[in-house]
Formats: sequence, C-alpha cells, structure tokens
Amino acid sequence: MELNQLFPNYFVENEEFECKARLNREDSFSWMKTVDGFVNAKGGVFFLGVEDKSLKVIGYTQQEADSEKMFFHNEIHNHMNILPSYITELVPYEVHQTTRFILKITIFETLEKPLIMKYNGMPMVFVRRDGFTNAATEEELRTMVLNSPRKAFDEAISDVDFQLDNFTRYASFYRERTGKEVKIKELEAIKFFVNGKLSNGALLFQDAYRGERTKIVCSMYRGKNRGDDTIITSNSFQGNLIDGYQFMYEFIQARMNHGWIKLEDKRIDVDSYPKRALFEAIINALAHRDYYMEGTQINVDIFANRLVISSPGSLFGSSGNLPPTYDLSSFVSKRRNEVISNAFVLAKAMEAKGTGLEKIMEEYAPYDKKHQPYIYSKNNSFFIVLPDLTNEDGISIADDSFYVIGTINHSTRFDYAVLSYCYLTARSIKEITEHLGISNSSFFKKNVVDNLLEQGYLEEEKQGNKNCYRTKSEKIKIR
Repeated sequence: MELNQLFPNYFVENEEFECKARLNREDSFSWMKTVDGFVNAKGGVFFLGVEDKSLKVIGYTQQEADSEKMFFHNEIHNHMNILPSYITELVPYEVHQTTRFILKITIFETLEKPLIMKYNGMPMVFVRRDGFTNAATEEELRTMVLNSPRKAFDEAISDVDFQLDNFTRYASFYRERTGKEVKIKELEAIKFFVNGKLSNGALLFQDAYRGERTKIVCSMYRGKNRGDDTIITSNSFQGNLIDGYQFMYEFIQARMNHGWIKLEDKRIDVDSYPKRALFEAIINALAHRDYYMEGTQINVDIFANRLVISSPGSLFGSSGNLPPTYDLSSFVSKRRNEVISNAFVLAKAMEAKGTGLEKIMEEYAPYDKKHQPYIYSKNNSFFIVLPDLTNEDGISIADDSFYVIGTINHSTRFDYAVLSYCYLTARSIKEITEHLGISNSSFFKKNVVDNLLEQGYLEEEKQGNKNCYRTKSEKIKIR
C-alpha cells in the first residue's frame, strides 16, 4: 500500500509534507530539522510509518505508534526554544485483516519566528523550501526577525509585583553613575513594570534573581586560544544583571596586566584593556544578549594576547554570521531588549543613540593596527575582541577570520581584506583603497575588484552616480 491510497492528495514529497518510516532514535537531528523547517516556513505534514522515497506504507502496531508519538513529543520539548503548534492523528488502515496505524502530524507555521532548534548545545534554524529542509540563509533569518510579531523577551509582562525595595543593586548602580536616586516614574516610563507587574526584563534586575538566563562563565588561558594550553582559572555566575556586570568587570580587572607601550614619539603607561572600552563591551554583552536562548551563557575568555567577550544571539538586526571586521561603526545594531537597554540608559551606562561600539574604537584609536579591536558573529553568538595593549605582538583579525567557498583564481594579497571590508556594506573603489591605505588605480580595480566580481565573490550595485561593491555572503563561511 502507498500513501496516496490513504491520502490521495499526497503522492510526491514536497515543501508541504515529508515521510519517515521510523524516527531515528540515535540521531534525532535528522528528522527534527524537518519539523523546524515546517514551522519557520508555511507549516506542513509529517507522516510517520511511511517510507520517504517510495511512500510505501509500513505502519505500526498500536503500541509502536503510541511509543513513536511519545518519542516525537519528548524530543520536540527537549530541543525547541519555543514549542511549535502541531496536531497528531493516529490513522488506522487494514492489511491482511490486521489493523495497523500511521501517524499524521500536522505542523503549523509559527508567528514567533525564527523558532530555534537546539541540538548538542548548538542553536540552529531551518526552513522548508523546494521540497527540501535547509539551514536558513542570513537573509531569511533577518527577514524572520524583523517581520516577527513576537514580543521581545524582556517586554513580556510577568505576574510578579513591582517593589522598589527588591532592586537595591540597580538603585545603587544608578546612584553611582548619575548621583541621583532612581524614580519610580522613570522605571514606569520605560515599561520596567506595567500595571504594577514586572516585565521579564525587570525580573533579571531583581536582587534575588538566580535563574539560568543570566549565566556567565569567565575563564583565563595561558595560550592564545582554548587549545593552546591549560586553563588557569574559570568562574561562573548566575544572578541579577548588575551583579553580573560587576562579576565580569572584577574578574578581568584582577587578571589584566599593567605595563607600557611605545608609540611613534613617546612611551605611555597602559592597562591591558582601556577602562571605557571594557565597560562598553560588558554592557553591550548584557544588553543585547538573546534571553530567549535557554541553556546558554555569556563567555569571558582572557587569552595571552586578547580578551574575547561573547554573548548568545547574533548581532540583532544584522545578517546572522558576520566575518571579523575592524570597522565597528559600519553597521547599526537594532536593539534586541528595549526594557533592559533602557534601564541601562537611565543609569547612564548606555547612550540612547547606541554608540557603545564606536566608543570602543575611540579608546583604541591611538594604537597600531595589530592593537585594534574587532567584532564578529557566528553560531548564534556575537563576539567583541579587545587586544591586550601590554602584549607587544598584538593580534590579527585572521585569528578569527572567515574562509571563502571555492578557490579565488589569480588571487592577490588584498582579496580577504576587500571581502571583509565589503561584507557588511557596499563600498566604492575610493572607500576600499582608502581603507587599505593604497592608491586608487586602474590596476587595483582590474586585478582585485574586477577579478573578485567576475568570480562571483563580489556583486556590483549602483549608489547614486557611483558603483559600489558588496561581498556575496553565500560565498563566505566563518572559520
């Protein structure tokens, strides 16, 4: 018996349905991504007990079908950040005078996109298109985020009553930075609480908060990466956001070096990391963290030549994975958490116009290229890298670089720098050459830009009366 004998409208697997003879219990990833793909697309139907190639009905006994249904339900609960909406039907059929069953699971499109599947600790997003399940492209992710009506995590209202006495740590932080006492009307204006009930964001500021959503792990290594040498120390934290800030800042302060660095005309005393840059990086990690992503953490890693602060959630409003870039001002980060960000703005720990990353650049402006900060995003995390100014060797953006898919024919030493600079924003030839510190010549355009253009690594677009060039993101992967 084939599936279309039971359901005449289902005869060729497409974007609307898929079949599995049995759910793979050793590798749930192989079928769970299909569920995630349906949810993030237009929904679909998942038939269990039907071969996926031939659509031959294999079926289950009643007991087997119940077991399969329960396994499906448990795995979805264990690996989805938000439970999808679905209906499970037990469909009987007769074969050799015996009743057997298949499972028809109707999976509905979610409005809360993207719905994230987490497997082996790795968050992933899939979509269903052209009859196949594929990882969501950066453009698809950006569209899902910007079009989703889902309320931000911190804006949802809890059932906990607002009492100012429960926020002494925030009140103290506010007082230290403004010289004033926090006013209840100010907190109400930013929707810290609504009708007397705390927002989810406000819950994270409560003195007594100890949940996992604020988990932080700070580590120090002897070498230049996690595999170079043994770890020196590692401490973890769960608590309110103000104490989380203090935990990170004190961990780094206690372990940073104090030395000097030679500039062109003088020698100056320096700390490993400029105070303002360090403050901005920590606040950025707290304010823009994706608090929907349970089981994740902010990581603070001190290496021999740099500090790396990573926060769950790619740079909100950007295109997912971003290759490393020195130009921290080349994009505008959309706020992920309005309530949390506004609470920091009230305490003058952030600026409403969002210039934190630019201030990091300003702090490092006097130093050479090997002592410049950079950012990148991969695997649903956002990274800020601060060079250790007391380390004479400095760092290179290549430490966290991307690689291209395929081979660049007639490659030059400028290729990767051009692709990195043009990844986030389309650039003119003049902008590219000024960034590289070289002359604007027809030789450069022909042998570098045109060469990358012809091979599909760059694409050309018109901006006013000038031609600009943007890196094709599908040709780049994060290392």
